[in-house]
Amino acid sequence: MAQSKIYIGTSGWSYPKGEGTWEGNFYPAGTKDELEYYSRFFNVVEINTTFYRPLEPRLAQSWAKRTPDGFLFATKLWQKFTHPKMFEAATGEAAVICQNDVDVLCRGIEPLANQGKLGVLLAQFPPSFINDNYGKQILQAIIRCFNQYPLAVELRHKSWSDDTSTAELLKENNVTWAQIDEPKFSISV
Repeated sequence: MAQSKIYIGTSGWSYPKGEGTWEGNFYPAGTKDELEYYSRFFNVVEINTTFYRPLEPRLAQSWAKRTPDGFLFATKLWQKFTHPKMFEAATGEAAVICQNDVDVLCRGIEPLANQGKLGVLLAQFPPSFINDNYGKQILQAIIRCFNQYPLAVELRHKSWSDDTSTAELLKENNVTWAQIDEPKFSISV
């Protein structure tokens, strides 16, 4: 039987202000490098900033250098790809995807991939993303565009899990299916 490694982490590592601050709760007062400190206790972290904009390569390189070997980043796919209405509301721009968008996103995560620290690129779709012809086209396009990286998809609408062809498509393309089953979280591989 093949052995699997379990990765445990949180969604983000830096919550500096407000009621949810980690300073004094998880981080000792005066902690200079929260990511470095975080990586002493966890071996993965989900990057939320990539949902709002692609990473700057130098920032990704800095994160890779500041974490130990074996530490991974689960990087959310930019909302322009998965939540076009949210992107349009936030930016006032149409969420029209072009090759430049794919290239910019890939350049940003490449330092993590090159250092062996890209755990997964997570395409987290909204509950309104349904399994119809349009939804299938979007999902297949994302698989094609990002197949050079470990890819996981979070499909929240029941129409995806009710259709056995969803699991077949993901398995054929070596895509992990992250599925929310309230109140627990499970990953089907």
